[in-house]
Amino acid sequence: MPFLYRIRETQAERFVEIEGFESQTEYLTIPARIEGLPVRRVASHAFEGRGDLVEISVPDTVREFGTFAFHNLRSLSKIQLYDSVQDYAHGVLRHCAHLEEITLYSGGEDFSLLKQILEACEEAVSVLLCLPDGQARLAFPDYALIASENTMARTIQFAYEGGGYAYRQCVRKRGIRYREYDGLFSFMEHDDPDYAAEIAIDRLMYPRDLDERSEQTYRRFLTEHAREALSRFAAARQEARILWMMEQRLAAADPGAVDEALRIASSLGASAICAVLMDGAGAAGLSGEGGLTEAGGLSLEDW
Repeated sequence: MPFLYRIRETQAERFVEIEGFESQTEYLTIPARIEGLPVRRVASHAFEGRGDLVEISVPDTVREFGTFAFHNLRSLSKIQLYDSVQDYAHGVLRHCAHLEEITLYSGGEDFSLLKQILEACEEAVSVLLCLPDGQARLAFPDYALIASENTMARTIQFAYEGGGYAYRQCVRKRGIRYREYDGLFSFMEHDDPDYAAEIAIDRLMYPRDLDERSEQTYRRFLTEHAREALSRFAAARQEARILWMMEQRLAAADPGAVDEALRIASSLGASAICAVLMDGAGAAGLSGEGGLTEAGGLSLEDW
């Protein structure tokens, strides 16, 4: 087994601590047991600085992450873990600039781990919460902590730039304030309309504790910004989001939105997304600016 590890022992049990991985891999699944013993800890700096890891899956046996365990993983885009983690040390996921999605399996009572992760992650990230009674998906914008010197007062003043900090404050140790989260959207749709599309569609696709007023706000935004939203999702190859928008006919008011997304998907060779866009547009009776089958010379037969 290419994992580097050591066996440790406490008064309560013998367990395994993962210290690294010898081989190159894009998809890393940490085992729940090694040599018959539970894997309880990922050591400090165990995977720090690696450029190969794209997705990581952590089992529910793990209780601790050491400092900088996954620090500066340059290609990491997704990580899956459980709220069984009780000790989340400093810098575990810091400077993972391409981290886009965190999947967290939660018992739904204690959100301390999620709060700690988000507080230490300034980049934009989407969180899929797998709860006992369903799922929720929440997008968290990026933010920056800006320091400036007040020479008159001889102090350093700090301010948060961007909406990400306020969104993170909606996650508390004992729950998530969904209404407070939704109430921040009026700021985001003007401050960062591109990322606001991700917030809106995630709340609509996973409408946990979503009130009617917020639902209408999110739908209105996606309808008015269908071109920008579809183009963003096509560029990021987010097929599920595109499929949902087409099924809901949120691009009906702007037929050109589909044409633009088709051009982007075609340039990327994303055949599945092209098919979703053309099927959805056909079902909605859209013809596009130049006709769907004429946009970029595309037709379903091309794929």
